Amino acid sequence: MLNIKEKLKKIPKPMISSVVYMTVVFFQSGVNLIMTPIFSRILTTDEYGITSTYQSWYNILAIFITLNLSAGIYNNALIDFEKDRDKVTSSFLSISVLLTIITFFIYVLFKEPIKRALGLSEYLIDFMFANFLTAPAWGFFLTREKFDYKYVKPLIITMITFILNPIIGIIGINIFPQSKAVAKVVFCGLPTVVVNLVLLIKIFKDGKCFYSKKYWKYALVFNIPLIPHYLSNVILSSSDRIMIQRMVGDSAAGIYGVSYNLSQVIQGVFVGINAAWIPFTYKSLKAEKYKKVGKYSNLLLMLVVFFSIMLAIFAPEIIRILAPVEYYSAIWVIPPIVLGLYFSFLSSLFANIEFYYKKNIFVTLATSLAAILNIILNAIFIPKFGFVAAGYTTAIGYLVLAIAHYIFMKKIQSNNIYDLKMLLLISIVLVVIIFLIIYLYNYFIIRYIVIGFVSIVVLFNIRRIVSFIKNSKGVINEEN
Repeated sequence: MLNIKEKLKKIPKPMISSVVYMTVVFFQSGVNLIMTPIFSRILTTDEYGITSTYQSWYNILAIFITLNLSAGIYNNALIDFEKDRDKVTSSFLSISVLLTIITFFIYVLFKEPIKRALGLSEYLIDFMFANFLTAPAWGFFLTREKFDYKYVKPLIITMITFILNPIIGIIGINIFPQSKAVAKVVFCGLPTVVVNLVLLIKIFKDGKCFYSKKYWKYALVFNIPLIPHYLSNVILSSSDRIMIQRMVGDSAAGIYGVSYNLSQVIQGVFVGINAAWIPFTYKSLKAEKYKKVGKYSNLLLMLVVFFSIMLAIFAPEIIRILAPVEYYSAIWVIPPIVLGLYFSFLSSLFANIEFYYKKNIFVTLATSLAAILNIILNAIFIPKFGFVAAGYTTAIGYLVLAIAHYIFMKKIQSNNIYDLKMLLLISIVLVVIIFLIIYLYNYFIIRYIVIGFVSIVVLFNIRRIVSFIKNSKGVINEEN
């Protein structure tokens, strides 16, 4: 046991934090993926559609009501107000709480037209506001823990809630069989709301600050211009499913939805990696140690490439496990979606620099450009080539996003933070491998020979990778 602890001490904290949060998000997404076929069999298609509509509206409205304060400016605040973090956190949280209360009163005044516009029952809208009220607390808690390279509490909380959520959801559906959709949403989300409420109370208790002109101005001036950015991100991730349903039909949307749900597991992992990496990036920039950011980001990028290849190459087997034969054509969408996720992660590395220097207008411009392009490409190619085209248009959208973020990043910071030649090499190699994998889908034996070869290469390089991580301790494992 002592030997294990000594070995763990040699691994840089940011590395451990990234891996743990990657595991947490992977577990979270994995549970959701596993439960999807279960709930799809318990609920009718109409009932499942209601739960999907609820989630879509929640994702959109949360941008305006909570302002996503824990997603952007909060990392900057933890750097700028290092000695006053509790007060900053409670002050930021109070903005989201106040906006939720104000919006709820507006909803009460115009309840009927709003219910008709959203297409949701009163119970679901009420529960949505309960989420709006409490969810930001989890965001602030998680971001701060990541910033300090702490992961034990988030890991425990995540594991408990995401085990309880589906179990209590199934119990709720059995208790209220006449309202399965409402029961699924409310009971599945109840443990999370309770945990978030406890965190909310703790944040206000520790910070003892509801209003601060200084911190409110700091938050609002930075984040309000980012609303188009957050909205564009939702469009990038959701417009394809909506447009497929309207242009091709429900069946095509369902097949595409299976591949999309699978990709969410990897996307969650990538988001977790980047979120855990932001504190290291910010601290390195503050210390003007620019090359450190690029050097160790390359290592993370290789990790992202590895996961991307694994998902693409095993897509046929995964789809066979998750869905009936009617959904098998979903495999053709997964490779381009994987490329899109890779370019999305690459763009986030550049966007981190823009966020650090508070150049949010560039972030908004880049994301808006990619979202508009994605909608245009979907409108052109989905009617011609069907739902598979949406995977490629999404990949192109994220590629443009990465290019735009890189250009804007260079305008902000002239130092060579990232090695452009290395990034291009990694990206080109991944694109070639992904298209090779697509070609091999029709050749079962050859594909498994390639899988075996890749596995051997990975095994023979494990020692080198571990050695690289250990040797990085003296450079990366410092608080800057």
